Amino acid sequence: MSSDYPNSVDEVLDPNRKYPPAVLQAVKAFRTSKAWQGTLAERQAKYQTLNTALGAAYGVTPPTLVFENDEAQDSGSSCYVPGSNTIILRGRLSVVTYLHEFAHFRFGSSERKACSWSINLFARCFPRSFSRCVTDGHMLRKPRTEP
Repeated sequence: MSSDYPNSVDEVLDPNRKYPPAVLQAVKAFRTSKAWQGTLAERQAKYQTLNTALGAAYGVTPPTLVFENDEAQDSGSSCYVPGSNTIILRGRLSVVTYLHEFAHFRFGSSERKACSWSINLFARCFPRSFSRCVTDGHMLRKPRTEP
């Protein structure tokens, strides 16, 4: 397990970071699909579509995407398994978590690279959601809502 996580989100933020146009197009189409709406099966299908589109954007076969739907589980236990070329998303569906694990598929085990790629892509394509997030070390989280 790599331990090169950045100390903070600010460490990896780069508003000038470049992405291939097809990557931006894929993530913006995902945003337009309102991936947070619909039944669980519909939302998972939207993630599958994004996974396929990002693979196409990079000219590679995308990893297998597996969902473990235990909502009580933290999405932070999601992972990319290189040996089986599989992304396992655990717990609540999280755009940043998915992007982070896709970054491991594309760029390897570096946590710093995965955080930088995923956080900057999320900030660029979901600016309003990004602005509402709170930081927790190297992670972005939805703000807690008061009961």
